[in-house]
Amino acid sequence: MTCKEICKKYKAIRGDRGDFYPKFKRCNKCDIFINWEGNFCPCCGYRLRHKPRASKYRKAILAEQIRY
Repeated sequence: MTCKEICKKYKAIRGDRGDFYPKFKRCNKCDIFINWEGNFCPCCGYRLRHKPRASKYRKAILAEQIRY
């Protein structure tokens, strides 16, 4: 399926620290971070990523989770 532009109304706004992953999910098909509770994109049905791919950012997320 293709992007139907429905996800634009769920577009995530960058937080205080400038990171997206602790709160938001990313759709690779639509190429956007969205604020959505489900595991699939509301407009294209593609599975959402909720963890970063780069190990540098994964380590930062893990360190933050351990701290709390």
